[in-house]
Amino acid sequence: MPNIYNGILLLDKPCGMSSNHALQKVRRLFGNAKAGYAGTLDPLASGLLPICIGEATKFISFFSDSNKSYESIVKLGYRSTTGDAEGELSKTTLVGIDARGLDTVVKAFTGSGDQIPPMYSAIKVDGKPLYKLAREGKTIPRAKRRIMIHSLFIVKKADDELRLSVRCSKGTYIRVLAEDVAVWLGTDGYLTSLRRTGLGDISVSSGITLEKIEDLSLDLRLKLLKNIDFSLSHLPRVSLNQNDEPRFTNGIEVENLDNVSVSGAVAVYTHDRIFVGLADLTDTGLLKPKRLMSQEYIAASRNTPIVN
Repeated sequence: MPNIYNGILLLDKPCGMSSNHALQKVRRLFGNAKAGYAGTLDPLASGLLPICIGEATKFISFFSDSNKSYESIVKLGYRSTTGDAEGELSKTTLVGIDARGLDTVVKAFTGSGDQIPPMYSAIKVDGKPLYKLAREGKTIPRAKRRIMIHSLFIVKKADDELRLSVRCSKGTYIRVLAEDVAVWLGTDGYLTSLRRTGLGDISVSSGITLEKIEDLSLDLRLKLLKNIDFSLSHLPRVSLNQNDEPRFTNGIEVENLDNVSVSGAVAVYTHDRIFVGLADLTDTGLLKPKRLMSQEYIAASRNTPIVN
């Protein structure tokens, strides 16, 4: 039986809950629909967590690959075994910090750089997450990853506390950034709070909490869902004619008859504006199906008004 709920929920995840726990709560609120989340948030972190429901799960990667924005608080003069408040803490030396020192940090960390993922992460080695190895007291070498810090603002809140506002690329660990910033300043530090404030062009102000969703009827919950192509607004759009639609939706490449000349990924729609999937537009003008909506979804959409 096809999934009857399809769309994207912009959840404002609370602190103290894992991303998977939040996902399961959302699934239950939408009739145990198939769903997945984009961009894992640690239990310590709160903020924007897009939940893709039904056919929208096919496009999770377009959220996960986006740049992300965070607000965090860093406690100085302490070292944590996990890089955050959940680890074992040990007190170290606290040094004085002035505005000039913070300016050097911003200049040093903004831009492209390398980062070593923490042991307390979900990265798998031989099928086992690193955090499980860390809990066993094991430490293994991790390869550096290339990351990009697009913007970094640091405000001194107290002698032993900093606020970091960061906009960064996929794969950046804010816990590691906080530790590295503290080391640059001549001390140690760990995260006491972390909030994801944005993902791509989407702000957490567009999100909704679980408590508010729970207070709504199912009909009103469904109105919260964004269209499946919500995460694809940055892509060029191509419309099919009625003759090509059956072939394309069955996975057969067709000729691009629309006025789109840029090659690469494009979002494809039927003549009556129903989103049917992604295609690669070749230099020779062919639309090669890449990721398609189900036939059931397309048929049902013809009886459903386009919203959001």
